Amino acid sequence: MRRSALLSIPITVAATLGFVAFGSAPLAGTEERWAAFAPNLENSAQVVWGATQDEAKEKAASSCRASSATCAAKPANTNGLGHVFALMCCTAPQQGCAATVGETRQIALHEVKRLFADAGYSQCRLQGYFSAATGQKG
Repeated sequence: MRRSALLSIPITVAATLGFVAFGSAPLAGTEERWAAFAPNLENSAQVVWGATQDEAKEKAASSCRASSATCAAKPANTNGLGHVFALMCCTAPQQGCAATVGETRQIALHEVKRLFADAGYSQCRLQGYFSAATGQKG
């Protein structure tokens, strides 16, 4: 499994945090499909898909900007459609939301908790999990 950390510190109090992304190579002979999720403070973001990582990330950013001014700069993304996104928001030292993705809920939750802890955030609350395959909250 490939893993890359994409942490960006908020420029303004209303900005959201960056993300950790996980992915795995597609099976031979299958078309690659990427899922991406760019959360915002209003929790109105949705999982979107693209044929490439860049396309999925751009679609996620565009989708978020259509409903919010507080979108994350770097969407969480994966080409592992069996993966899940974990969305968490914190209120201290300032308000911020972030999403991470993992092969299981436990991994995704661990990664988003670590992301916020490393950035010095507290008073955090899990907002939910989202399927990379369907986008459904669950």
